[in-house]
Amino acid sequence: MTSRQPRQPSERSAVVDLSAVQHNVRRLAELARGRRLIAVVKADAYGHGAVPVARAALAAGAHMLGTAHASEAVTLRDAGTTAPVLAWLHTPATDFEQALRRDIRLGLNGWELDAVLTAARATGTPATVHLKIDSGLGRNGATVEEWPGFVERVVVAQNAGLLRVEGIFTHLAVADEPQREAETVAQLHALSDAVRIARDAGLEPTLIHAANTPGLLGAQDMADPDLVLRDAVRVGLGLYGLSPFADRTPEDFGLRPAMTLRTRVANVKAVPAGHGVSYGFAYRTAGPTHLALIPLGYADGVPRVATGAPVRIGDRVYPVVGRIAMDQCVVDLSLDGEPAASSSGVDSSGAEPAVRVGDKAVLFGAGEDPSVTRWADAAGTINYEIVTRISPRVPREYVNAPDADGAGTAGSAADGAVWTLTRHPDTAHDTRVLAERVAEHLRAGDLVMLNGDLGAGKTTFTQGLGRGLGVRDGIISPTFVLSRVHPNDPDGPHPGGPDLVHVDAYRLDSAADVDDIDLEDTVDTCVTVVEWGTGKVEHLSDSRLVIDIVRARGTQDGPGSTDPVSDATGAESTVGTTDGEDPADLSGAVLSGGSGSDGEGDSPSAADVIRALNDEWKSAEQLSDEPRAVIVRGYGPRWADPLQL
Repeated sequence: MTSRQPRQPSERSAVVDLSAVQHNVRRLAELARGRRLIAVVKADAYGHGAVPVARAALAAGAHMLGTAHASEAVTLRDAGTTAPVLAWLHTPATDFEQALRRDIRLGLNGWELDAVLTAARATGTPATVHLKIDSGLGRNGATVEEWPGFVERVVVAQNAGLLRVEGIFTHLAVADEPQREAETVAQLHALSDAVRIARDAGLEPTLIHAANTPGLLGAQDMADPDLVLRDAVRVGLGLYGLSPFADRTPEDFGLRPAMTLRTRVANVKAVPAGHGVSYGFAYRTAGPTHLALIPLGYADGVPRVATGAPVRIGDRVYPVVGRIAMDQCVVDLSLDGEPAASSSGVDSSGAEPAVRVGDKAVLFGAGEDPSVTRWADAAGTINYEIVTRISPRVPREYVNAPDADGAGTAGSAADGAVWTLTRHPDTAHDTRVLAERVAEHLRAGDLVMLNGDLGAGKTTFTQGLGRGLGVRDGIISPTFVLSRVHPNDPDGPHPGGPDLVHVDAYRLDSAADVDDIDLEDTVDTCVTVVEWGTGKVEHLSDSRLVIDIVRARGTQDGPGSTDPVSDATGAESTVGTTDGEDPADLSGAVLSGGSGSDGEGDSPSAADVIRALNDEWKSAEQLSDEPRAVIVRGYGPRWADPLQL
């Protein structure tokens, strides 16, 4: 476990910006395009602190947490975390009974099935499990040859009421090497085969997941992104704002590094030319200079071999010289590297140095600070290892933690948002009421961007917006409709108010595609609500509300979400409706995915497909009274002040 924030300034600290974690969760959720996000907080959240990171990630919309060991999941439970937690790495000493009592989901590989069933009988608690297929990595998971027999045993156990299969997953080996996409695709096809075998045997998993951070970040460049995104993504490194790719930075993906490792200079002294530095005299000064002592060493997790790694002091970056010791390392102030900002430099002749005892020294961080990756390069390792190995001797200091209602307002401006609010409606009715309150603040020209996975309640929320604006009834999910106008109702509560334009941007690839549906003609006179418009509609306005709706963690999807209906293009779709709405009434709508039936053959029209889907989802709406997190963010001058909700 990491240390709590000290009362006095620490000699050294790893500062964890929880607003950066929240920003990264929201950004990764955008890239996941509606899939559930499993936030991996194993290894004490990669050295960042599992409990505070878990809380921040959940407040930002993560659906589930992931750990390696069940004991790590128990630590989260002890801290009061109630969200679903999946643990997947077990030994014969794993306490499965405790795991079941604490409602921890278990990844199963094959050998531990009997032990889990014994625990289920002893506790009277059926296990919720995710089955793992070894698709080629060669670590955990049942092999392709073992899989059919493993599934048969699991089916028997499920029929006996001892477990429930929630998911099937695998782990990718080379997703961080895009040039090896064929090998990744082969693993994903192996997963597909495993899922087919499981379903043919009678299992009904609802969460199929394969994408780690590189899988998620690289999905956009794959020929078939859905092949890797599946139902959920498991993100670890990206959660902490780091990139898994050698040639792409966190900023390339819109991520923010969360950890800054800092200390203060412990000593500065003048030395002559030829003076040795640290054990073995592996480095000797080239001329008269000053040496600065940095009180961090390999006991603090700084790699012993990272000679040459950068340290920022003031507005200059200096390389570490000589061998890194247990408690300290040294920089030569005559070897001033690139400036972090404007600087007059350092006198390398031995004159009074610009660095003094007590000056802040940063080994890595964000922005102008050196990156974790530069330390990894100096040590011949990866950035994952650098942050994870920072030892408990280094206190963790947490900044910008979410507030009591999950708002996390401090630091929000770093991702462009002026403010962030989080609310937790318990029922579909509460969601509509919350949306009506949002609508009270809307006027013609406002842009609302709405995100959420299947069944999250986007349609319900838009219906609430419509009621609050006083538009005519009949708002349905726009899955098959790129854009639909809902006119203001002259007999409604707000006659003369703006119309509402409801848009589905999921199948639109770019802002150019948005321009093709002529939203610019209506944006100034209407309230425009766009589902999944990130990166596509921001150009329509200099201000916007971004609203993320996150379903209650651990709930089941409604009808259609686990066996979605495919439209003419093969894309998976579900549609919601309101009572009394005739989905065949698509006047003023722009249809996608074909022109529908022309009266010949058996092909259904788009209206027929929508009607069938709406019939299915009417029951889902009735069953959707479950808690949700609704995260509202304001951007731009129009939203300088937070909404009062």
